Amino acid sequence: MRAATREELLKAYRDLALVDREDASCGIVDDIEAREDGGIWQLTALLVGAGAWSRRRPRWFTRLLPGRKVVRIEAADVASATSVVRLLKRAEELGLGRIERSLLGWCGPLK
Repeated sequence: MRAATREELLKAYRDLALVDREDASCGIVDDIEAREDGGIWQLTALLVGAGAWSRRRPRWFTRLLPGRKVVRIEAADVASATSVVRLLKRAEELGLGRIERSLLGWCGPLK
């Protein structure tokens, strides 16, 4: 996707749910990486995870949260973005959903 400003790109992607190629929910877009070329901003990557929150949340709050990992999803791995961001790969291939999978292993499936 392209936009006139970085803020427009951010508005289009931030806080959208991520869905992998198997239609499994696998996170939420926390931030983006973008580059400017001739006055037009282009998405280069989506950033997901607690480490990407540092620019959006107070430092004291992010220090309370476990882990500061950031998963970087290349723009080439994005199939589409409407009300959700659809990915071309499975969550596991991109390093998404690790905490959720470990919690499900620990507490078992929800009924």
